[in-house]
Amino acid sequence: LLALAPSPKFEREAFRPVAEMAAEVASKKSAWNACLAKSGGFPAKCEKFEKDLRGASKAAGIDACVDETVALMRCTTGSNRANGCAQAFLAMRECNRAGGKQLLAEGAGYAVAPGKMGLFSAQASGLTQSTPPVRSLEGMQEFGQEYAKSMGIMPGEVRF
Repeated sequence: LLALAPSPKFEREAFRPVAEMAAEVASKKSAWNACLAKSGGFPAKCEKFEKDLRGASKAAGIDACVDETVALMRCTTGSNRANGCAQAFLAMRECNRAGGKQLLAEGAGYAVAPGKMGLFSAQASGLTQSTPPVRSLEGMQEFGQEYAKSMGIMPGEVRF
C-alpha cells in the first residue's frame, strides 16, 4: 500500500504554481539561447539545454518554440537557405507571438488560427492560401512588370 502512495517530490511537482513553472521555462530558455548564440549555428551542440527546456516547457504547458528555432537554424545554415527559409521564418514568428499563433500551416498555405479571425479582415482567409512566387530572376522580373502595370507604368517605360 505504501508503494502506491505518491512521493513527496511528485506532490511538489504536481502542485507547483504556474508562475514558478513559467519562470523555470524562461530560465531554461535563456540558458538554451545563450548556448545557441555560441554554437556557431549548430543547435546539436546545445542538446542538453534543449532537452531541459523541452521537459520544463512540456510540464508547464508552455510552447517554448524549440522545434521552430531548430528548424530555422537548420534552414539558415543549410542548402535550403537559397530558397529564403520563408516557411521557417513564418513558423518562428507565429510561435513567438505574445497572444499565440495567428496563422497555422495548412496544406501548401496557411489558415487563420481558431479564435483569431477577429484580427483580420474578411478577405484575409482567402489570402492565407496564397503561395510566394518562385525565387528566380525570371519570377522577380515578372512580378516587377505586373507591379509596374498596376501602377500605370508600361513595359519599357521608366519613371522617377
